Amino acid sequence: MKATGLVIAGGLDHSFVTRMPALVRALGPVKGASLRVARRIVNTLRAGFAVADYAALEPCSLIWIAVPESMLDQVAQDLAARTPLEGKMIVLCGSTRESTWPGPLRAVRASVASLNVIDGTLVAEGDARTIRELGRLAAAERLKLIELQPGSKPLFFVGIHLATHLLLPWIAAAVESLRAAGFSRAEATLAVENMGARSLRAYAKAGRKAWSPAAAPELHRALENSRSLDPELAAMYAEGIRQALRYFEKNPGHQAANPGGV
Repeated sequence: MKATGLVIAGGLDHSFVTRMPALVRALGPVKGASLRVARRIVNTLRAGFAVADYAALEPCSLIWIAVPESMLDQVAQDLAARTPLEGKMIVLCGSTRESTWPGPLRAVRASVASLNVIDGTLVAEGDARTIRELGRLAAAERLKLIELQPGSKPLFFVGIHLATHLLLPWIAAAVESLRAAGFSRAEATLAVENMGARSLRAYAKAGRKAWSPAAAPELHRALENSRSLDPELAAMYAEGIRQALRYFEKNPGHQAANPGGV
């Protein structure tokens, strides 16, 4: 790997970078929030050497930035002010920013890419040369690298949030509905897990065809019968029906009927 520098803040436990042995072995200068912090990081990693100033990163052709989102603007500004960056490869680690964000790194013509990790897979976008370097790293780490389409990183995060934060209320509502019907917590959780896994497998196999338009009448019957039992849950369920039918109706080959409305 090329001469490699690291700018890091927020703690080792919060950065996937420090859990990548091939990267760690290649480390040279490490810039932390202070020289003391940098020394502690270097001692923990048993790699690289602590530096007090961004100028010490000048010999590096590859620089990793692993800092909290709230610090990124200031770190990028300070790095660009203290180190010639034109043509250097910069990797933004774990950031929601795309490589094209109009910050100081682009102003000095650095070759920027962003890198995130999901379930042990590296997800990157940005400058082609930097992406190739990330591909070599992924191969050394025996990890898969997925390159995002230009400008699509917001969709990457939408997918993640739909599968995590935004899915959780529906999981909770499903479990709590079964519990209210007489299931134990363990029984309800297991049932929801199994049904969710089957739905995911069906979608993996058939895509949107896994959705059955014939399900709409059954969905509405359950809605009408549940309104008096739990109005709050029924309202959430009604919104779920509305969103599901609207989403799958986008596919002209599989338009779902919406009898009676929600």
